[in-house]
Amino acid sequence: MKRKRGQALLSKNIYKEGSDPFLDPFLILKLLEKENGAPRKFRKTPPVDELIRTILSQNTSDSNSIPAFNRLKKHFKAWDKVLEARTGEIARLIKHGGLENMKAERIKAALAEIKKREGRINLANLTRLDVGEATRYLRSLKGVGPKTAACVLLFSFRKPVMPVDTHIFRVAKRLGIISKDLSIEEAHEVLTHKVPKDLIYRFHLGIIEHGRRTCKSQNPRCGSCVLSRRRLCLWRDPAKHEVRPAGYELS
Repeated sequence: MKRKRGQALLSKNIYKEGSDPFLDPFLILKLLEKENGAPRKFRKTPPVDELIRTILSQNTSDSNSIPAFNRLKKHFKAWDKVLEARTGEIARLIKHGGLENMKAERIKAALAEIKKREGRINLANLTRLDVGEATRYLRSLKGVGPKTAACVLLFSFRKPVMPVDTHIFRVAKRLGIISKDLSIEEAHEVLTHKVPKDLIYRFHLGIIEHGRRTCKSQNPRCGSCVLSRRRLCLWRDPAKHEVRPAGYELS
């Protein structure tokens, strides 16, 4: 299925019963957005803010990491001040987010390295790099893994990279979009390739919302799942789990 034809799925249901759309991302989005609503409109975030916010989100929930980030920003006003501060002071401010000592060290190390490379704490130069180069730049910073790098590239530069958190990793495996044996690091590359570039932002947020509301880690609500009702989920029958091909052609 070509890209233009796939986009029409968002407004028209052209799939016929038994046609097996093979988990076309356009169809998944159509169903999830009808069920949960469209995600918020895209709005770029400051790159360094996004980097620090995502470091703070590692191994914790938004309800913990966002207040920690807000406290840090309110106290220091500028990232140069954070770099000048003692690690213990930073840890005290972000304690609510958990793993505060490790994250405080990572934040200081990342800010120091950025300033060393750029002459200031600014990541604007990533705009001119392609996805691979920008990813390598961010991954070379201490404490920055594939999800953190992808969040900065997607939310601050709108580069077509899929951040994979625990919700996306779980849902993608249950749906059979990715292999059940795939690592979360490998999933970033596979999902970035499988989802059309212009849908990555919406797909990312839509799958996360579905994971939070319905496809929970414990006690998933399969009975109320719109994807399960359409027989698009393989999770209830692990014996049938296989990686399904996308129902579109990448251009």
